[in-house]
Amino acid sequence: MATLNLRSTLDELCQRYGPSGYEEEVADYCRPLLEAACDKVWRDAVGNLIGFIKGRSKDPRDSVRIFAHMDEIALMIKRIEEDGLIRLDPLGGIYPNLLGGGPVEILGRHQHQAGVLGSGSVHVSDKSSAAYEIQYSMGNKAMDWSHTHVFTGLSREELYRKGIRAGTRVVIPRHRRAFTDLGDYWAGYFFDNRAAIATLLVLVHQFKEEKQQPFTDLYVVLTSEEEVGAHGAKFAARQLPATLTLGLDVGPAEKEYSIDFTACPIIVYRDEEALYDRKVADYFLDVAARIPMHAQTASLSSYRSDVSHAKSSGRSPFSGLICIPTRNTHSYEIIHRDAIPNTVRLLSEFLLEDTHSLLQQFCPTPAPTADRSK
Repeated sequence: MATLNLRSTLDELCQRYGPSGYEEEVADYCRPLLEAACDKVWRDAVGNLIGFIKGRSKDPRDSVRIFAHMDEIALMIKRIEEDGLIRLDPLGGIYPNLLGGGPVEILGRHQHQAGVLGSGSVHVSDKSSAAYEIQYSMGNKAMDWSHTHVFTGLSREELYRKGIRAGTRVVIPRHRRAFTDLGDYWAGYFFDNRAAIATLLVLVHQFKEEKQQPFTDLYVVLTSEEEVGAHGAKFAARQLPATLTLGLDVGPAEKEYSIDFTACPIIVYRDEEALYDRKVADYFLDVAARIPMHAQTASLSSYRSDVSHAKSSGRSPFSGLICIPTRNTHSYEIIHRDAIPNTVRLLSEFLLEDTHSLLQQFCPTPAPTADRSK
């Protein structure tokens, strides 16, 4: 494993605010780490952070992109009531039952503001209609964000002066982002997808320190706005050259998919948005067998990734997805502490191999040019 400290790197990543469209803190932390290991680093027009490493292959078609998103699930202000209570909309798949009541941070344009997320008191009768409906009368209905509010103790006008209004992001504050060690496991908010970013940072530093060069040209793409439609990934897939696009993300360690909660990476064959390429997934299984390493496989429901969004929109012809087994996805998430090192090993072995024959399977012979001289 490279000398970049994985535990502290992941902790630092999780402390950075990164709601969709507000990923600057994550990018600013990652940029110098990429610059220390890549040949070139830049941010594109939509906020993706990209690191490029030149490969050994002389064929320009031999290139790979790896996507891992920077943004986190969060909330956005829908409106501010006359009494100053803030109403919310979700940014990504975040739900009241997974987040719970408690402190939040409001990222005002001029000044940040602490607040408390809640849904009213429990000790009420039907005289308190809204709270009573939530606490006692909803039956089997799930609570949604319309039943919640944020209290700050400020008036609407005071919030406006801080640049807090409709569209302002609301996030879990730093003191709630504390990392928890559980022996063989680590737990924290936003391993989706900071665990994947940490994996890529360790990977490129390992290449640098061991003086290894991937076979293909490699684009490491830390994408923006994955949680709200994968805008960053779609843009990068259109702009950057690559024969193959890989995604790196967390995956649900659930019996439904026969995914064990271990340190063994998951090779995904499909999700709700698209099929991943069978030859790519099969090749990763062969790579894992050569290491040797056990790799799990999955067909996922209620799941989409940067890469499946890019493929389904016609911007990525060939694709694969590797996932880190995770419990409590989109909540206080848990991973095995060896899952990231194992994923680094799998990706490293794949990228160092001569994958020319595999990649050329995805490069059809160009159509003949019409003879216009006749």
